[in-house]
This record gives sequence, structure tokens and C-alpha cells, in this order.
Amino acid sequence: MKRFISFISIGLLFLVISSQAQVKPDGEKAWKHVEYLSSDDFKGRKAGTPEYLKAAHYVAAKMKEYGLEPGGKKGSYFQQVEFKDWRHFEPPVRLEIVSPQHLLFSPGRSAHFFPNSGTGSGILKAQLAFAGYGLVSHKNKWDDYGNMDVSGKIVLIIPGAPEFLKGTSRKEKSLDSKIKTAVKKGASGVLIMNIGESLRGWGIPEGADKGTCPENFLVMTANSSLLDKIFYMKNLSWRSIVSEMIRGKRPHPFLLDLTVEMEIHYIHEDRTAPNVLGLIPGKHPELKNEYIIIGGHLDHLGVGLDGSIYNGADDNASSVGVLLEIARVIQANDFRPDRSVILAAWAGEELGLIGSRYYTEHPIYPLEKTAVYMNMDMVGTGDLDLYVGGMWEFSEFFALLKKNMKEKFKKRLKYRVEYRGSDHSAFLPKGVTCLSLRSGNVLTRELDDEHPEYHRPGDRPEIIKPELLQQAAEYHYDNIVCLSNLKEDLLDPKFHMNFLHKDAELVDMHCDTIGRMLNGEDLSEDLPKGHVDIPKLKQGAVDLQVFACFVPPPENKAQKHGAAKKAFDQIDAVHQLINENPEDLVLVTSPNDMRKLRGNRKTGILIGIEGGYAIENDLRILRSFFRSGVRLMTLTHRLGTDWADASGDPKPAHGGLTEFGEKVIKEMNRLGMVIDVSHVHDETFWDVMDISEAPVVASHSCCRALSDHRRNLSDKMLKALAKNGGAIGINFFPRFLMAENFKKMEELKAELIKKYDLPEKLAGFLKVEPERASAFRKEYTEKLERLKQELPEISVKTVADHIEHVIKVTGSTDHVGLGSDFDGISSTPAGLSHAGELVHITEELVKRGYNDQDIKKILGGNFLRVFREVTSKSSVH
Repeated sequence: MKRFISFISIGLLFLVISSQAQVKPDGEKAWKHVEYLSSDDFKGRKAGTPEYLKAAHYVAAKMKEYGLEPGGKKGSYFQQVEFKDWRHFEPPVRLEIVSPQHLLFSPGRSAHFFPNSGTGSGILKAQLAFAGYGLVSHKNKWDDYGNMDVSGKIVLIIPGAPEFLKGTSRKEKSLDSKIKTAVKKGASGVLIMNIGESLRGWGIPEGADKGTCPENFLVMTANSSLLDKIFYMKNLSWRSIVSEMIRGKRPHPFLLDLTVEMEIHYIHEDRTAPNVLGLIPGKHPELKNEYIIIGGHLDHLGVGLDGSIYNGADDNASSVGVLLEIARVIQANDFRPDRSVILAAWAGEELGLIGSRYYTEHPIYPLEKTAVYMNMDMVGTGDLDLYVGGMWEFSEFFALLKKNMKEKFKKRLKYRVEYRGSDHSAFLPKGVTCLSLRSGNVLTRELDDEHPEYHRPGDRPEIIKPELLQQAAEYHYDNIVCLSNLKEDLLDPKFHMNFLHKDAELVDMHCDTIGRMLNGEDLSEDLPKGHVDIPKLKQGAVDLQVFACFVPPPENKAQKHGAAKKAFDQIDAVHQLINENPEDLVLVTSPNDMRKLRGNRKTGILIGIEGGYAIENDLRILRSFFRSGVRLMTLTHRLGTDWADASGDPKPAHGGLTEFGEKVIKEMNRLGMVIDVSHVHDETFWDVMDISEAPVVASHSCCRALSDHRRNLSDKMLKALAKNGGAIGINFFPRFLMAENFKKMEELKAELIKKYDLPEKLAGFLKVEPERASAFRKEYTEKLERLKQELPEISVKTVADHIEHVIKVTGSTDHVGLGSDFDGISSTPAGLSHAGELVHITEELVKRGYNDQDIKKILGGNFLRVFREVTSKSSVH
């Protein structure tokens, strides 16, 4: 018994020791790294400076101390990154009025002045001269210098050219051309007036090309506050002078009896700066050749024009501090992963993701074997929320992490959709699964912003919270332990395919769903019947859904005169649906509205009308529809309107469009309303092609060459649609996708009707004696089932076949999209039973070898291009 107890005691002691051996991340230790790297000694760690290199050596030394193997080139921790055309203003940057009185001004884009890239260097003291726009144009008989001698002077010039000089080329208006003119005139420098023709700020004017400025020729930009000081000092108004010059359409050059002194020290050359990489090699014989990379950028903004140091504690010494703390804990716990783990500190993120992009173009470890890149950027301020980019886009991959994630972290997770703007963006186009962590919320620039000192000198270690660093380190350490030892296939192509589908702007050009709402269905619920509702739109990652308000061909005068009301009732229902679901839906009436959708997982709703009967032959009603939010109209449905023939007409009554029909097309062009030629007769189609000055769509049609149905477009029509700049949305209705199947079914039915001597029309069939009718039904049902087994399956592959046919005929992926006709069709292809299954189209296109860019165009980019072009040609603003 005593021996048994002693065994238990030894076992418990072992468990206690094991538990103690598991070192956890320490936020204070991570903070010490942040404090050091964001001290003034590092002068903001701008990539390419000696101070950045000093920081890189520190990170490499700590990686070595914590047992990481060199992960860079030639047995080092470094991967040298080329920085072509590296640019830098070395302090001081100075502009002051020295005569008739002394005034010193503050540099900075939002301050008094700033230097322009491409300038020369040195100190320049000279008199000012006003030379208007700095233009000399013999063609326009315009000379902003006139007889003014600007030798040795600093010339004040306005960007661009006055609107009335119509023939001024872009080259003549460029800063380079104006500098060359000033140099030719003998000037010593240029001071750009940061104003537009309407006397509003221009923002940031262009820089000069390298080599344009002579060595000591200085170029700066003066904001309006500085211009006021200069002109008011001489009792002048630059606003009045510029106004009179523009209104009088004549130059007004003159010398100012005022001297300024400018100082600039500009560096423009090629430099290098290292990425820092540490390696923990995997131990599994096969999985060791797969890689998990975790990183964040080491650089920041450097020193401002006014000498202020942008220390970059939160952005992004915080992430590097966390990275080093993770390395320490990995060593302390003697963690030996199955997959290899890379810790990376990137150079040049603030200069345009230079370091991470260089790595993805010159990978040290194969990108096709990189299971995931986990990015950190600004993890030191805010609250305890974990904003994770990629959690939705790579939801299937992230689910693997959540299985093993601590509950406290699960509760703090927040979606960060449309996540871009940091080093993971270099990995995404390469097909690598990417996750990106930020503490607190996304940047808002409001008073309650959780990263309030973003890109400001106040981003110092004093504002960093050690508890946030500890959380980020623990969260990522757990992720590394989980992913590095998982037996699941982390390189499964489905992860990128699902990301591609969610990252694309997916547009469905046509559904008939609003009628279901009018019939009492709650579209906010995931309904067992029907093709479209809000949960299914979310499941399918639909960014823009066109809701068609269907108005059928009128059968009598009452219906004809009630057509507009029928459309308005449905339009009102669409608005009601959007208003009742503001967290899920947004009304889209212009391409700019699509920006509201990026980053919030909402679906845009574009209102369309299906059936031009709705305008009741009155352009005023068409305009009223536009004012109510309608941005697309299908000209006809099954039968023609009074002004356009339809595909279902036995014979075209109008030969296409009538004179009024032509006015409808022109008015839709003027309004910026998308013209939809689905359902129209061929002759109507050709008339529209001749008249419309904007691209058109066939929102829900298929290819006649693959499926011979009057509702589909011939190859000739597809080519014309492409020439017009338009697009076709492939319809999901099986009868349109593969008409031959249904022809065979109809042939079977006709054969049996003849065999049983039955009437072809339903009314007559009801009078047939029950025994004969029953025998017909029994044989027809049995043979139909056998026939269906023999016929080709109509599936998502069939939809892809039609997409490919459009591409083949038009020679481009620019003119095809999706037009499901959901809730307007009685059956769907296999694999596309509702909007939630649209990902299967992406999957099929990936299988067929289409690249990401082309797939994005097919999924929605082509329609959005058409929408932009249609609205750009509108005269309604």
C-alpha cells in the first residue's frame, strides 16, 4: 500500500514539474523589447537608415539568444531587400522669410510647407517672383513669365493650367516641364502654390523626376497659410491676383520685394535593408518541409520634416516585441514542432510592403509549402478584442484553430473583413492562407480610436499595454503549437478557393425573390424553401444581388394601366426589406455605394424591373422609377411591349424597337440605367446594339450554340455584346442550359399522347376517361425516369460550360457573369440549389484552371465594370 501511495506521489510530482515547465508568455518582457526598439535612439526605424539596421541586428541577436536557427540567406538571419529609388529628407528642412522681416515657418504636409521629391539639395536665399501657372505656350499664346527677369529668383507657380487653355497637354502641365522652363529662364528654385483653380487645396502635388532639377535647384510646396503670410506682408492678396488672372484670361507676372531662404537635404538613391528571419526546423520526416510563418514589420516612419521622431511603438515594435517573446517561450518549453516555423520581421512595410513583397518574389522557403502566414500589426493599444483578418475569408482553415483555442480567446474574437494594408497582403496573391491580428478595433481616426497615436510622434512605449502584448503572444504561441503539429492537410487548395470566392465582389444579376416577401415570407430567416434569403446570401458571400420587380405582359387594359403600380409595390417592398435589415443589406444606386459593402459583410441590393410594360409607355414613369432607386430594366418579358418585340412573340410586331422604344433606350442611357436585353427578340437586340451609347447586359440568359432556345444568345449576339462592352449573366434554369434534354422529354410526351390518342391541350385531357389517362401517366412517368437517367446531367459544370463558351466566342473573360434567375425558375442545376451554393461555381472555375483575376471578373467584376461605365455616361448627377 505504501509503495502504491509512493507511486502516486511520484506521478503527481511529475505532473507538477511538467506543469511548471510550461513557460507562458510574459507581457512585461515583450514590453522591454518594445521600449528599446521605439526609443529615440532608433530615430523611428525607417527602412534603409543606419538606425533600422541597428534594430535588425538587435532582433537577429535575440533570435540567436532564444535558440532560433538563422532563417535568412547564406547562414544568416538576414535577407537583404533592395529599395530602388529610396528617398529621404534629412533634417533640417527649412523655409523662412528673411526680408523685409524675419519669419520662420513649420514644415509638414498639414503645416506651412513641405519639400517635393526630386528636388535638389542645399541652401538657397533669393527673391520671390510670381509666374502664374509657370506656363509658356506659343500655341495658346500664353506666357506666364512675360518680360520678367527671374534670374536667381525663386518662382511661385500654381499647379496645372487654367481651364480655358483647352489645348494644354498633360506634359506641359507637369511639374517636370514647369521646372525645366524655370531653369531655362535662370531661376534658382520653385515654390509651388498648393491651390487649385477654385482656390481649394490640392493636397499633395507631384514630385519631380530624378535628374530634372539641377543639384542646387530647390523645389518646395507652400500651403495657403504660408502664402497668406508672404502676400499679406506686401499688402497683397494672392487670391485676388489669381482670380483676376483667371477671369481676365491674361498672365500677371511680377516680382515680390521679398526674400526667402530655403534649405533641403534630399537623398534619392538605391539602398538595401534586411528582413530578419529565424527558423525552428520541424522534426517530422515529411511535415518538416511545410512552413508556418509568423511575422510583423520592424520599420516605421523615421523622422518627420520638423525633426519629430515617429517612434512606432504600437506600429509596429509591439508586434516585434511579441514575436521575440514567442521565440523565448518556444525555447524555454523546448518546443519541437512537426512543421517548420519561421519568425519574420519585415523591412519597408511603411514604404509599401517592400520587404514582405520582396520575400514573396524571392522566397527562401517554398510558398507552395507555406501552410499559413500569420501577421501582426499594432497589437499594443486598445482593448482585449482580437480583431482577426482572415477569420471569415479562411473560415474553414480558422475552424481548425478554434477547435484547440482557449475559451477566453474565442470570446474575444472579432471579424476584420476586407483586411488589407499590411504584410499579409504580399502573401495573399501567392495563394498562401493568411491571418492578421490587430488589437482593438480598426482605425477610425475618431476620438475613441483604439490606436489614437497611429502615425504620430506620440506612438511611444508609454502608451503600450503589456497585457495586450501578453495576450497576442499567448494567442499566437497557442496557434503555432496547434498548427505545427496538426495532422490535417494545411495545404488543401480549398482554403484558397474559399478565400477567392469571399474576396471577389460577387454579383448575381437577377433573382425574382421579392415576390416571396409580398406573399408573406420572412426573408431574414434561413427558409427551407426558395433560393434566396438573407442567410443564404451571406452563406454564398453575395456582395450585390439584383432584385427584379417582375411585371408580366398585361392581358387586358386594366392590367396594362396597373403595371406601374405593380412595379412600385415591389420596389416599396425591396426598400422595406432593406430598412428592416440594416445590418445585412444596403441599397445600391451607384458604383460608389459598393464601397459601403467592403469590410462589413453586408449584401448590396440593386433594384431592377423585369418587363418594360411597367413604364406604361411613358418616359416620366421611367424617370420616376429611377428616382425610386431602380437602376436596371429588362425591356420585355415573354411577350412584346407596345414598343419592343420579345423572344416569345410568334412574329415580331415592330421589327425590333419602335420610335418610342428608341427613346426609351436613349433615356435609360441619359439616366444611367442599365439596359437588360434578356427576353427580347433578336431584332430588338440588334436595334439596342445600334442605339445604346452605353454597355448593356443580358442579365439572365445562356448560349444558343450550346442550348438551342430562343431565350439564349447566338454567338453573333455574344460578339456584338462584347463589342458594346456589355456582359451576359448565365441563367441557371436547366431548360435554358440544356434545351436538348427537354426536347427529348417533349418528344417522349408527344409520342405517348399519340399512342393513347390523347388531346394535346390540358383542357381536353381532363375529359379523357380515367383508365386511359391513368395508363398514360403510368407509362409516361416510368419512361421519363429512365430517360432522365440516360440524359446528360445538368449541373454546376453545365453553367461553367456556358461561361467558357462566352469566353471562347468573345476571346475574353470580360463579358460574362452570373444571372441565376433564382426564385424565378422551377428547378436548378445540381450543386446550385440556392444562393448559398454559389461557391461551387468558383470551385469549378478553379478546377478548369482560371486564374484569380479572371474568376473575380466572372463572379462580379464584369457587371460592376458595366455599371460604372453606364453611370459615367449619365447626364444625371
